[in-house]
Amino acid sequence: MPMYDFACRECGQVFEKKLRMSQSSDPQACPSCGSGDTRRHMSSAIAIGGGGSSVAPAIATRPPSSPFT
Repeated sequence: MPMYDFACRECGQVFEKKLRMSQSSDPQACPSCGSGDTRRHMSSAIAIGGGGSSVAPAIATRPPSSPFT
Protein backbone atom coordinates (compact mmCIF):
# COMPACT_ATOMS: atom_id res chain seq x y z
CA MET A 1 0.00 0.00 0.00
CA PRO A 2 1.30 3.48 -0.80
CA MET A 3 1.96 6.19 1.79
CA TYR A 4 0.04 9.46 1.50
CA ASP A 5 0.71 12.77 3.22
CA PHE A 6 -2.17 14.75 4.67
CA ALA A 7 -2.36 18.25 6.16
CA CYS A 8 -4.83 19.31 8.84
CA ARG A 9 -6.66 22.55 8.09
CA GLU A 10 -7.34 23.12 11.80
CA CYS A 11 -3.87 22.85 13.37
CA GLY A 12 -1.55 22.62 10.33
CA GLN A 13 -0.16 19.21 11.29
CA VAL A 14 1.24 17.19 8.36
CA PHE A 15 1.02 13.41 8.77
CA GLU A 16 1.40 10.22 6.75
CA LYS A 17 -1.05 7.37 6.31
CA LYS A 18 -0.63 4.05 4.52
CA LEU A 19 -3.81 3.61 2.51
CA ARG A 20 -5.20 1.74 -0.45
CA MET A 21 -5.33 3.86 -3.60
CA SER A 22 -9.13 3.76 -3.47
CA GLN A 23 -9.02 5.38 0.00
CA SER A 24 -6.45 8.08 -0.84
CA SER A 25 -9.00 10.85 -1.42
CA ASP A 26 -11.02 10.10 1.73
CA PRO A 27 -10.60 12.64 4.57
CA GLN A 28 -8.45 11.32 7.42
CA ALA A 29 -8.60 12.26 11.10
CA CYS A 30 -5.68 14.39 12.29
CA PRO A 31 -3.59 12.50 14.87
CA SER A 32 -2.73 15.78 16.62
CA CYS A 33 -6.13 17.47 17.14
CA GLY A 34 -8.59 14.81 15.91
CA SER A 35 -10.14 17.08 13.28
CA GLY A 36 -11.58 15.48 10.15
CA ASP A 37 -10.90 18.66 8.15
CA THR A 38 -7.81 17.35 6.37
CA ARG A 39 -6.61 17.32 2.78
CA ARG A 40 -4.05 15.33 0.87
CA HIS A 41 -0.71 17.09 0.97
CA MET A 42 1.92 16.97 -1.79
CA SER A 43 4.83 14.88 -0.58
CA SER A 44 8.45 15.68 -1.34
CA ALA A 45 9.49 12.04 -0.95
CA ILE A 46 8.98 9.27 -3.46
CA ALA A 47 8.44 5.70 -2.31
CA ILE A 48 10.25 3.13 -4.43
CA GLY A 49 10.12 -0.62 -4.10
CA GLY A 50 7.77 -3.48 -3.63
CA GLY A 51 7.21 -3.06 0.07
CA GLY A 52 10.12 -5.22 1.17
CA SER A 53 12.31 -4.25 4.07
CA SER A 54 15.62 -4.60 2.26
CA VAL A 55 17.72 -1.49 1.86
CA ALA A 56 20.56 -1.00 -0.59
CA PRO A 57 23.90 -0.83 1.23
CA ALA A 58 25.65 2.51 1.41
CA ILE A 59 28.91 2.83 -0.45
CA ALA A 60 31.65 3.45 2.08
CA THR A 61 34.55 3.92 -0.33
CA ARG A 62 36.03 7.29 -1.16
CA PRO A 63 36.22 8.39 -4.77
CA PRO A 64 39.67 8.16 -6.34
CA SER A 65 41.81 11.23 -5.76
CA SER A 66 42.80 13.40 -8.66
CA PRO A 67 46.27 14.90 -9.16
CA PHE A 68 44.54 18.09 -10.33
CA THR A 69 42.93 18.97 -6.96
